[in-house]
Amino acid sequence: MLLENSTLCGHGLKGHSIRNRWNNKEWNELACLFIEDEKQSENVRYLLERYQKEICNGIIICKKELHINTIKIYISDCYKEYVGQLKEQIKQQLGELGYEIIVVTNKKHFEKEVFQELTLVHHAETMLALSRSLNKDDIPHKVITISGDVKNPGIYEIPYGITLRQIIDEYGKGIKSDKEIKFVQVGGNTGAVFTEEELDTTFEYENLMGYGTMIETAKIEVFPSDTCIVQWAVDKMLYNSKETCGKCVYCREGIYQLYKIMKDATEGKGRDGDIELSIELSETMKTGTLCDFGKSASNPLYTSLHKFRDEFDKHIDRKVCATLSCLAYANLYIDPNACDGCGACMDCPEKAIKGGEKLIHVIDVKACEKCGRCEAICSKKAVKRYGSIKPQLPTEPVEVGSFAAGGLDEKKGLGLGRRRRKSE
Repeated sequence: MLLENSTLCGHGLKGHSIRNRWNNKEWNELACLFIEDEKQSENVRYLLERYQKEICNGIIICKKELHINTIKIYISDCYKEYVGQLKEQIKQQLGELGYEIIVVTNKKHFEKEVFQELTLVHHAETMLALSRSLNKDDIPHKVITISGDVKNPGIYEIPYGITLRQIIDEYGKGIKSDKEIKFVQVGGNTGAVFTEEELDTTFEYENLMGYGTMIETAKIEVFPSDTCIVQWAVDKMLYNSKETCGKCVYCREGIYQLYKIMKDATEGKGRDGDIELSIELSETMKTGTLCDFGKSASNPLYTSLHKFRDEFDKHIDRKVCATLSCLAYANLYIDPNACDGCGACMDCPEKAIKGGEKLIHVIDVKACEKCGRCEAICSKKAVKRYGSIKPQLPTEPVEVGSFAAGGLDEKKGLGLGRRRRKSE
């Protein structure tokens, strides 16, 4: 066999040795996957744009080595514009017979069709690595997406063995904001959380899987120090709850219950035992679900619970969000130095904002329901948040530019009559 001494691993979920995989049984069919959710990384688009010829070479090697006559190529519907190019490339290299290109519109139905007992399933990137492996000087690379709070986000081919920190610094060009890195998620929406102290972990299958992540979706997303890990986990669990096929009860119900528990934690409704329950439920899902998605769907929450336990405790026990990301634990105010009196925020459902033309607006905290509408609509970003310490603010609307916190010439506000006369 051509790969008798090869150490090449597959580029899918578990990074199994290709040699061991091929020797496992007599294969009747090869399935080459260009499958991906474009909302996550678009690594497949990168492959389709640059390496169609090399991927086809890998398919030919696999076909000849294993004497496989049936080849099915699956491509996500979001990349269907490449089907014509791919057909032409395959025709040139493989001829017109023995292959089929299938556009996948429903990933859940596709998984039932493709993962059959005698079907050898490989990602397109594995076929690329197979083609390159014939060159003895080739250094194995992985196509990854770097996103989040980095200066140079994008898709890169990185060599195995360098650290996560090197990837962020050398390819992502470091963090974009002036904040420190709080954590990094590796592996898309089911990937694990790595703290800043863990960034010296090398990018290798064994290492990353040891931390509880899988890199079918090779994405590294960087988050700064002002990220609320609890709210972040809520968003991840909500997304993953929509991706389950629903076949496994543990997966279908488990992810949604994890979302609800964490959602309560961000809204001041957290209860004693919620963290322990979430950990137990996550561990049950890992052992009680059938597919790799179900086993890894709780990874974002599970790993963040272990690494940022104190932050979850503060949300549930003390009702505190240190980053003020959770509105339930913050109050809104209008910065008198930023407000230009435009009036856009005064369309408040609770009528909690007082103001007028060219007057600094004021939020009545008692009437405010913290819907966040004013914060979202303010083009000047004048609506801000505070926690236990309230900033010095005018008690009533005053002229734009007239308020000086703590100054002797500070204006406490115009009386109702004066405001009316001024507006006239």
